[in-house]
Amino acid sequence: MTLSRYPEGRLRADDFKIETGAIPEVAEGSFLVRNLVVSVDPMLRIFIDRKPLGISSMPSLPLGATIPGAAVGEVVESRHPDYQPGDIVEGRFGWQDHAVSNGQGVNRVPRGLGGVENALGIGGLPGFTAYIGLETAGGVKPGHTFLVSGAAGAVGSAVGSLIRARGGRAVGIVGGEDKRRYLLDEVGYDAVADRLSPDFHAQLAQALPNGANVYFDNVGGPLLAEMMPYVAFGGLVLICGLMSQYQDGGAGGDRDNLPSVLHAVMGKGIRIESFSQYGRDALRPAFEAEITDLLAKRSIKPLVHIVDGLERLPQAQIDLFENSTTGKVVVRVAEAGAR
Repeated sequence: MTLSRYPEGRLRADDFKIETGAIPEVAEGSFLVRNLVVSVDPMLRIFIDRKPLGISSMPSLPLGATIPGAAVGEVVESRHPDYQPGDIVEGRFGWQDHAVSNGQGVNRVPRGLGGVENALGIGGLPGFTAYIGLETAGGVKPGHTFLVSGAAGAVGSAVGSLIRARGGRAVGIVGGEDKRRYLLDEVGYDAVADRLSPDFHAQLAQALPNGANVYFDNVGGPLLAEMMPYVAFGGLVLICGLMSQYQDGGAGGDRDNLPSVLHAVMGKGIRIESFSQYGRDALRPAFEAEITDLLAKRSIKPLVHIVDGLERLPQAQIDLFENSTTGKVVVRVAEAGAR
């Protein structure tokens, strides 16, 4: 799957194009992967813009290039000393059915995750992102309440699961009653506010009588300013994602929300901090150990929405921004057994 045109505004199916070609040769020091499941991620949207993040110095993806993205695959041929045929691995293998890798940025899928698709969800980048976010926040302290936007998404459901498993209190924000019920009944959120409901703010006020100690923001845009009154004095706003801004070049709407955000920061002593999973590989063994233990104990219930067929990747990506998916979205390219 390649980039056929640079998106303008909302994604369209014809921004992408299916192309066929020969399976690449395997050189010394590399291996061939047959993709099993391919990840569908909101942040991809900014990297296929003509000017990613609106920064002219950041190189754009060339037209005709394979769409990048994480995937889980099986090694089918290897001339690399560390990988053998049959190994199940996760890496940025892209939107394609086969890829060649030299091993850089590749992780073996740990046993105990269940289906291989979980290596792209709770046991993969979304789960690792949630884990690092909680580490950045100083962990889950007794009595602390976390408010999470985009709570029904891949990272939001993962962070809610981890907060609850560690004994914290989690309050989620979603769009729609079905998602609200899912978070309450399956993920274990303590309370969930539906931003599409006319009594959205009343729901938040009831759920947060003392405010949130941490606002874990996956959405950005106007919602960030709207949530500042619900952050407790001395609280933390943790910027994880800006999903509401990925399709508008990062503008975040017509209104300038910065003054109201800064007013809350100054008046309530609120800190704003961002974080990244890059350069944090030293935390991965502890993360994998915690996730596999929680899965074995059935303390967390990962939700993965599986779409079948490489040709359906563009629509799956579009659906992420249409408020029509819950949990982690992956596209299954080939069959795989549980691991």
